[in-house]
Amino acid sequence: MKKKTTIMLSTAVITTLLSFNTLVQAASDPEIRATEYNMDVRLNPHKNQLTEKVTMHVVNNGKQTVKNLLVRNMAHGVLSYDHHHFKATKNAKTTIKSISTDGKKLSYTTGKDKSNLFVNKTLAAGESTNLTVNVITDVPKRADSFGYQAINYGKVYNLSFCFPYLSDYRDDKWNYHPYFDQGENRNVAISNFHVNFWAPKSYKVAASGQNSTKNGKTTINAQNMREVAIVASNKFKVDHIFTNGVRVNNYYFAGKNSKTYNRLALMTAKDSFTIFTKKIDKYPYKELDMTEGLLGKNTGGMEYPGLVMIDGTAFTKNRTKERRQMGYNELTEDVFHEIGHQWFYSTVGSDEYMEAWLDEGLTNFLENDVYDLTYTKSKAFVARLVHSKRYNHKLINKTNNLLTKAANKFISDPKQKSFYVNCPLNHTQKGVDTDTMAYDVGSSFPTILMVAMGRNKFFQALQDYYHTYYLKQATTQDFLNIIRKYDNSKKVNYVINKFVDPNYLR
Repeated sequence: MKKKTTIMLSTAVITTLLSFNTLVQAASDPEIRATEYNMDVRLNPHKNQLTEKVTMHVVNNGKQTVKNLLVRNMAHGVLSYDHHHFKATKNAKTTIKSISTDGKKLSYTTGKDKSNLFVNKTLAAGESTNLTVNVITDVPKRADSFGYQAINYGKVYNLSFCFPYLSDYRDDKWNYHPYFDQGENRNVAISNFHVNFWAPKSYKVAASGQNSTKNGKTTINAQNMREVAIVASNKFKVDHIFTNGVRVNNYYFAGKNSKTYNRLALMTAKDSFTIFTKKIDKYPYKELDMTEGLLGKNTGGMEYPGLVMIDGTAFTKNRTKERRQMGYNELTEDVFHEIGHQWFYSTVGSDEYMEAWLDEGLTNFLENDVYDLTYTKSKAFVARLVHSKRYNHKLINKTNNLLTKAANKFISDPKQKSFYVNCPLNHTQKGVDTDTMAYDVGSSFPTILMVAMGRNKFFQALQDYYHTYYLKQATTQDFLNIIRKYDNSKKVNYVINKFVDPNYLR
C-alpha cells in the first residue's frame, strides 16, 4: 500500500532521516499449502454481489497429521470493519454456503474471528485433498481495494481480500492475523490460480496473471503468485507499453485529464521497470496490469502480484490547479511504489502483519532514495507540467550528498535513540505508530545501511536477498543474514542494533 505524502523531492529524504535521531538458507514452504486454486467467480453489478466457487488442492508436506484445515474468508474481516466506519456498507455481508471435499459436505467452526473457518477435515502427512468453498459476498460501496464506486456514469469494482484461501501452516501451527485496515495482514505461499470470471459484456477486466475476455467471460491464468486480484469497470479505457520484456497494461478513465494521466502513468512504469531491473533483477512475470481507481483518503495505491491499483482522485474529480499539479508528483510516487511491491511482497514474500517493514519499508526506500534521487523521464515530465526548472541533475546530486551526510551523522552518533522496524502491527514501539514504523523508520533503516556499507555492496546484498528468497517468504533475520554476509563490520551492526528489536527476530 502507498500512503499519501506531500513532501517534496528536495527535502523528502533528509526530513525522514533526521527525524530519527555466513551461508544463508532460504525459508521453506509451508508444511501444508494449496498448490492449485480453481475459481469460478460471477459479478452481479445489479446486486453488487459476488458468487464464488473456490476449489483449492491442499497438500500436507509435513510430518504430522492435522485434524482441521484453516480456510480464511477475509471478506468477513473487511466487512466487519466497514460496518463500524461507513454507513453505506452496513448491509453488505458474506455468507458461506458450503464447504466440501469430493462432493461430501464438511462442517466447520469459526471461533471469535469469523474470518477463520476451521474445517473438520483430517489430512495425514503425505496426503492431499480438494477443498471446495461456495460463498456469496456483497461488494461494499467504498473507495478502497475491496469495494465499488460510481465513475463517469458507470461503475468500477476493486475485488481483493474477498476470495477464500488456505492459511499458512508453518512450525506446526496455522498462521493468521486479524484484518487490519491501516495495513496488510497477508501471509501466503506461492500457488497457481485458474479463474473464470463472469461480468457483463460492457466491462473491461484487469487481473493478476494473464487473462483474456470473450462474451463476458474472462479467463485468468496466474502462475506462481501469492493471490489474485481483479478490477472490473464498464468505463475503462486501456493502453499498454512493453518495457524490459514485460507488457504493462494501463486501465484508466476517460476525462479531460485522462491523456496526461495515461502518459505519465506509463512513463513512470517504464522508469520503474528500468530501475528495478538494474538495481534488483528481472520481474518474474510476463504482464502487469495497472488500474486507476478511487482508493480513499491518504491511500495512493495497493499492490497484488501482477496487478497494482493506483489512486486517480486528483485526475477523475474536479480539482484546483494547485491540487492537480500535486497529483502529477503523487502519481509518479504511487506508480513506482506499487510496482516496487512486485519485487518486495509479490516475489520476495514476508509476513506483512509481523514485519511490515520488509515490504513497505524496502519499497519506500527504493521510492524515496533511488527513484526520487535518479534523474528520470517521468519526473522530468512532471517538472514540465508544473513549469518548474528545479528538477535537474545538479539538484539530484546535491540531494544525494545531503542524504549521505545525514546518514553518516546518524552512524557517528553513539547516543542515537533506537527506533525499531520489526515490531508486529499490534505491538509497535511506544510513541511510534504503525505507518511511521513501516514506512518512515522502515525506509530509513535500509537508507542508513546503504551508506554504512557503500552503495555497491548494499545493492549486491539486496540482489542476493532477492535471489535467495525468490518466490519464497523471508524474515528480518533472513535479511540480516544476507547483509552480514556482505558486511559484518562494527558500523553495520551498530545500525542494525538501532533499528532491529532482537525480541521480535524469528
